[in-house]
Formats: sequence, C-alpha cells, structure tokens
Amino acid sequence: MSAQQKSHIDALFVGYENQENLGLRSIVAYLQAHGYTAALVPFVPGRDVEVLAAVEQLQPRLIGFSLIFQYTLDEFQRLMASLRSSGVGAHFTAGGHFPSLCPKETLQFLPELDSVVRFEGELTLPELLDHLDEPIHWPHVQGLAFRRGSEILLTPPRPLIADLDELPPIHRDKPREAVAGLRMASMLASRGCLFNCSFCSIRQFYGSASGTLRRVRSPQAVVDEMAVLFTEKAVRFFSFQDDDFAARTPQQREWLHAFLRALDKASLADQMRWKISCRVDDIEPDILEAMLKHGLMAVYLGVESGSESGLRTLNKHVSVAQNLAAIEILKRYNVALAIGFMLFDPSSTVDTIRENLNFLRAVGEDGYFPVNFCKMLPYAGTPIETRLRDEGRLKGTVTRPDYDFLDPQLEWYAFLVQRIFTRRNFDGDGLVTSLQQADFDYRLARAFGYAHQADGYGAKLRQLISQSNWLALETLSALLEQVVSRGIESLLKEEENLRALTEREWRGEATVETELQALHREGVFDLW
Repeated sequence: MSAQQKSHIDALFVGYENQENLGLRSIVAYLQAHGYTAALVPFVPGRDVEVLAAVEQLQPRLIGFSLIFQYTLDEFQRLMASLRSSGVGAHFTAGGHFPSLCPKETLQFLPELDSVVRFEGELTLPELLDHLDEPIHWPHVQGLAFRRGSEILLTPPRPLIADLDELPPIHRDKPREAVAGLRMASMLASRGCLFNCSFCSIRQFYGSASGTLRRVRSPQAVVDEMAVLFTEKAVRFFSFQDDDFAARTPQQREWLHAFLRALDKASLADQMRWKISCRVDDIEPDILEAMLKHGLMAVYLGVESGSESGLRTLNKHVSVAQNLAAIEILKRYNVALAIGFMLFDPSSTVDTIRENLNFLRAVGEDGYFPVNFCKMLPYAGTPIETRLRDEGRLKGTVTRPDYDFLDPQLEWYAFLVQRIFTRRNFDGDGLVTSLQQADFDYRLARAFGYAHQADGYGAKLRQLISQSNWLALETLSALLEQVVSRGIESLLKEEENLRALTEREWRGEATVETELQALHREGVFDLW
C-alpha cells in the first residue's frame, strides 16, 4: 500500500470480538463523537498479520489492547512484541479487569506497554490522547498507570460515569447473521453488579472507583437503540451482555416494566427476540411471563454449583433448592437455557463432586440443555484469590493461576477431567457448542416462522443432548469412583482402564456429533 493510501488516525483498539466487544465499541464511539479518529480490529490468536495490516494502513498514534483477564496476557504479549519488532512505535495502552485491578503486574509482564487505562476508559482516553507526547502531564490524568524511569505510577481512579445515557450510541459494524440470515446485535442496558460472588471480578472492577455499584441506562434509551438497529440494520435478535440484567430489586423491577412498556410503544415486542444473563433468584414467574410476552427467548443462568458447600464458597447467597427451582421454571416456560457451572471449586471434596454430579443429572437427564462444567479459576483481584493466597494455596503463574485442593485425590481427578473433556466443553467446534448452537438455531427459526418442516427435529435434538449429558456424567462418575476406590497411584498404573474410559467418552461424543450432522442433512429442519 502506498503512503498516499495510508490513514493517520488517533487510536486503534484491539480485542476479542467473539461477541461484539461493547467496552471497546463504546470507547470508539465516544472518541468519534468528540472529534477523534478511532477504529477497532478484532484479535484472533495466531493471526497477528491482520492486526499489523490494520496498523500499517491506519497509522494510529495510540493502540489500545482489551486484555480483560490475565489468561490472555501471553497471547497479547506475543502480539505486542510482533508489532514492536515490525517497527510500530505507537503508544501502547491496555484496559480490562486484570490491567485495572493489577496495573503494576500488567506493566511488568508486558514491557511493550506504555500505560494502562484503569476501569472505564471513555473519559480517560481523550485526555491521554491530548497529552500523548507530554508525559509530564500524565500524573494529572485520572485512571492511568504508567512508567517513569524504574517506577510505576498510579493516578487516582477516575469516578465512574454517572449517567450512561450521556454516552453516544455504540459503534457498530455490519450485524452478524444467525440461522436463516436473521441479524443479531449485542446490547448493554447496565454496568456493574450488586452482588459480590467470590470468584467474580466485576464487583472489584466497578467498586474500586467512586460511583454506584450498578448503573442503568433509561429504559427508553435502550429501546430507542433497539429500534434504530431494527429499522436501519434489520436486527431481529438482541443479546444483552449485562452482568445481571434482571437484578431482583424494586428499582430494577420498575425498570423492567418500564422497558417492556417502551417495547410495546415502539411496536417491537412481536418483531424481535432477546437474551439475558441473570442470577437464579432473579427468576420469578410473573416477571418472566411478562418478559416472554415481549420477546425474551433465552437465558444464561449463573448456577455455578449443586452443592451447598460450594455455593457458600462462591458467596452466591442462594441454595441448591433455589437453583433447581429456577431451572424448573425456565423449562416450564420453554425458555432456551444455558447455565454456568463449576464442578470444581477450592472447597471441593469427593462428596461435593458427587453432589454436583447428582445435581447435573437432575437438571440434565431430560436433554433440555447441554450440560457443561469447569473448574473455578482464581481471577486476579477477586475475594477467592485473596483467600487462597492467604491460605497458601494459590499457585501457578501470573497468566495461569491455580490452587491446590484440600483433598489430594481431587488433584489427579481434576487433571484427568480436564484432559478428557476440554474439547467437549470449550472448543468452538466441540460438542457442547455444537448442541447449544443447534438448539438456539432451532428455537430462533421457530420463533420467526422459518422452521416450516421441523416435525420431529426438536425431539431428536433433545434426545442427542440427553445422550451427550448422560455419557459425560457416567464418565465423570466412573472416573471419580475409580480414583476413590483404587487410589490414584494404582489407577495410573492401569493405563488400559483409563484409556478405555477415555475412549468410551470420545467415541460417544463422536457418535453424537455424527448423528447431529445427519439430523441437519435430513432436511426436516427447513431453515434456508
């Protein structure tokens, strides 16, 4: 590309865009609304060349990296090093939960960085850009961390933005498409969370600067944005990324009813569908019915544990009975459902693992949704990380923190579970993702009348999900009982038993994947 074809913009932002990165997109919109030139390029590990091409074309003065959690530090370090080795001299800054809560550690781990923008960045970045070539002014910029010689300096946190309605509309690209070409967009109606789950850094992220723990946009502003996306970009499905959309407070219930009234007034309730994330104690039949009548189709539910001990460790302030009741209500109303669930947490014992497996059987045996599970991760800045450090149980590295279990038997069990189920649970083309996507596509297509020949499809899909759930839970249970009854040393010596258990799981997953592909090919689900 010739020099004449190159731009010279103020800021280029780099971050994951698995879903629209609304944090970065809000900053881009704010900068553009205030006279700065800004753009965004998606980050995909291993495809640094695409970021470099954007940098070469746009020639930004500043490049901002959205790190969010420490588990991405290695990937971004490689990208930054690649950019610097290619001669990129722009100011590098970073934001997200980990950089905001651990700015010194971030700057130490990433020597290519020049600064960290802490917490909300809309107001800090313009001020930084105005003084980018005047480091002497940086100590006066609130919400910043930077190097001065061998020191790392932190300025006072910038107060949170009090009125979210004052922010400009999110910067948008062409909407993504779902099944049958239906267009989708991510939305944000609030920032923050009123709760303090021990494993979550949201409370610390928003609670470290002055301001209210949870701020909401006005219902009318949210509906106005949906109406514009519907009218101008033909968006029909909206995925709310709020940490807790349906917070169970009188004020939020009033907000929800006002939001639903605004949807009615805009004649949108019958024209679109939407998804939310919430806690189990947010689920009440009356408000759920009202939301369903206005387009709610899907819920991501923060269940996290099927053990009372686990729920206490995670500081969820709910019971196993409440978890079961919330899932049952959503099933009764036929809401598309996915849950967050941690099979392992720092308080795990053999008994709590059994309780979790029994819970997953109870909610997953009917095949209503694919069962997924993980190990709780000690995110930086969270109460559980502090507790583990104080107990001497925190181990690992900055980018891969981990912890010891109180029961040594679980160390090997958790390791084997991770080896057997990583692809199933976490890969983009793994079984859980494939089944969740198939279920979502089916429900969305039916909601808009595209599944004209879907006789039997839903029942067959549910049978496959049930089969997958049963297989995983049988494998998890059999492996646990072998660890307990034989002991890990004996079990590891009998490699054939472990290999047989693993191969049974993997063959079963392959069978379900093959049957799912065949189900799509049958043509009974006429989406396109």
